[in-house]
Amino acid sequence: MDDFSRFVRQFKPRREQDADEEPAEPYYVRALRAAAANGTALDINCRHLHTHSKDLYTQLVRYPQEVVPIMDLVITEELERLKLEAALDAVDDEGDAYGPPPRVQVRPYNLREVHDLRDLDPENIDQLVAVAGMVTRTSSIIPDLKQAHYRCVVCGGGVDALIDRGTVDEPTKCARSGCLAKGAMELVHNRCVFTDKQVVRLQEAPSSIPEGETPHTTTLFAFDDLVDAVRPGDRVEITGIFRAIPRRVNPRVTTVQCLFRTYVDAIHFRKKGDERDDIVDVIKTEDDTTNFGSEKTEAILDFARDGKAYDKLAASLAPSIHGLEDVKRGVLCMLFGGCARAREDGAGGVPGARSRGDINVLMCGDPGTSKSQLLGYVHKIAPRGVYTSGKGSSAVGLTASVQRDPETKELVMESGAVVLSDLGVCCIDEFDKMSDATRAVLHEAMEQQTISLAKAGIVATLNARASIFASANPVDSRYNPKLSVVENIQLPPTLLSRFDLIYLILDHPDKDKDRRLAKHIVALYAEDADDRPRAHAVDERFVRDYISYARAKVHPELSDEARDELIDAYVRMRGGGSSRPNRGRSITATPRQLEAALEGMIRIAESLARMRLETVVTREDVLEAVRLMQVATLAAATDATTGLIDMDAINTGSSALDRELLRSMCAELRVLVDGHPRGTPVDVGALRDQMAAQSDAELDQQLFFKALQTLAADDVVTINERAGTVIRR
Repeated sequence: MDDFSRFVRQFKPRREQDADEEPAEPYYVRALRAAAANGTALDINCRHLHTHSKDLYTQLVRYPQEVVPIMDLVITEELERLKLEAALDAVDDEGDAYGPPPRVQVRPYNLREVHDLRDLDPENIDQLVAVAGMVTRTSSIIPDLKQAHYRCVVCGGGVDALIDRGTVDEPTKCARSGCLAKGAMELVHNRCVFTDKQVVRLQEAPSSIPEGETPHTTTLFAFDDLVDAVRPGDRVEITGIFRAIPRRVNPRVTTVQCLFRTYVDAIHFRKKGDERDDIVDVIKTEDDTTNFGSEKTEAILDFARDGKAYDKLAASLAPSIHGLEDVKRGVLCMLFGGCARAREDGAGGVPGARSRGDINVLMCGDPGTSKSQLLGYVHKIAPRGVYTSGKGSSAVGLTASVQRDPETKELVMESGAVVLSDLGVCCIDEFDKMSDATRAVLHEAMEQQTISLAKAGIVATLNARASIFASANPVDSRYNPKLSVVENIQLPPTLLSRFDLIYLILDHPDKDKDRRLAKHIVALYAEDADDRPRAHAVDERFVRDYISYARAKVHPELSDEARDELIDAYVRMRGGGSSRPNRGRSITATPRQLEAALEGMIRIAESLARMRLETVVTREDVLEAVRLMQVATLAAATDATTGLIDMDAINTGSSALDRELLRSMCAELRVLVDGHPRGTPVDVGALRDQMAAQSDAELDQQLFFKALQTLAADDVVTINERAGTVIRR
């Protein structure tokens, strides 16, 4: 007890000891003042405790149930001392300077050894442990009984009952000597003491799972201010007491099974990233400061002042992947993201509708073009997110499933990949291999950024504010430039139109390009080669810090110049489908389609301003956003036949020229069919020959049969496939 008191009064971190001017008070005295003023717990860094006294650290780890309450008493005495010295301005309502101090709990964290869930064994029972993993489920708040009060219905006498690990020692008879009535004690709820409790399900992080193994899970119990401190999808390090309780054969008898059920009573939550602990905006570092300390913030601001942040970040993104500069710049915009806004007048007539700020990116192209490698790098560097493959994903695996809780036997929701990626990036490989039912659940998530469920009596709307980063391969393993994007990868146009950037990554043979690529690959394996990739100006850790800082601190607004440039870009896009002079002028997209493209450009421009830590979107940001849109989505929407931009190729799956040719073919075919009496069978081959004779060009067989199907759908003809004839109706 005295040793811990000296630790609180005297300990100073090494960085404070090396400073030119030491603070007036020790580190934990200042932390105690802040905790008392804010009504929060006092976080004790166990590495500091180990530096001060190895024996005290060992006692805390081995006997936390005894040592932690003693630490709470020491902290209470320190608060009393500070009040008596008039160093703490804490007075009660009557102005009494000697009133009781606020209650401050001790929460140790940052143990020297962090366990994987599969490494916990019986030796760790009733010891302080630190485990790392990913939160998969959190329950609602449960009232937990801390002190029970019973009253005798005969004499009215009351008695407090002890509670041990969730079990109440209920009195069987009245304690008064003059009564001693048996079975007369009843629980008085309004005189009991309850605390908030939450059940948290923790699963091993994907990076810590051995090859060929399935992830282990465990149950955590969070109390008081730790309730709702974490949410599904968070990667956390939990410090708590590893406990084991026996399983009863029957609740009515005292016989227990030889198998025990284990769980962890959480004492401290520390959010972290996958193999990193400084990504999310609420993370605490080793010295219990916020993620962005003064030195780190100054380094980030200096990097932004350089004026070349955009180019340096793009060069530092996946440096092992050769080329794909524009793709990397688009992915970089996705990592920074735009600003989500709630429109005051509502969108679509709905008051308070929210416009998304996250950018969705799709990569489509030939195999072996580093699509999956880029996906893996983004998953590693993103603040939050889940990596999944299209072939191994189901609809409930992406959204949420309803399962029966093994503890309470109640139906609960288990979050899926998109929900776990909330405020992060959901990376989906082999997007084209997904079933139609699986892809259908992404329509709402990619635009409204919510997932609505109505299963087993549970009706809920879950947040899915995540960017979707997907890759897809063409149908025949090679991209056919004569076909549209929809025909190449066979994705629904309604889903394809929700991607802000669609990159076509094609493998064209080029001698100079192939030589540069081969030299790059060889340099990765030749450590002593002179032409190996140079060290980049920005390392991966700094990129993560920079992205986190920009997303948390910077929320840019459009300037007047940027607005004018966006308007001009919209007008240019409306005129981008001007055809040959003899065909007049055609609009290549509807206003709704161009509105979606315009919103995508706004999000990209905002992300570019975020990269420079600027609060205003400039005209240059809009020009770069338009360029990225042109080299990505607009290039994918270019008609291979005419060379014109046609957004219908993405939104409907067929270009305006294809629809015009189909209408012309249907009109000519109907004239030929109308020349035959009703009910008379007409040979399809004869019709095809007549159509070919009327045109100088070669007849498109696929277009001919598609026109026949269209006439049949319009009830003009009936097709007899077995006889190979059509009948006019």
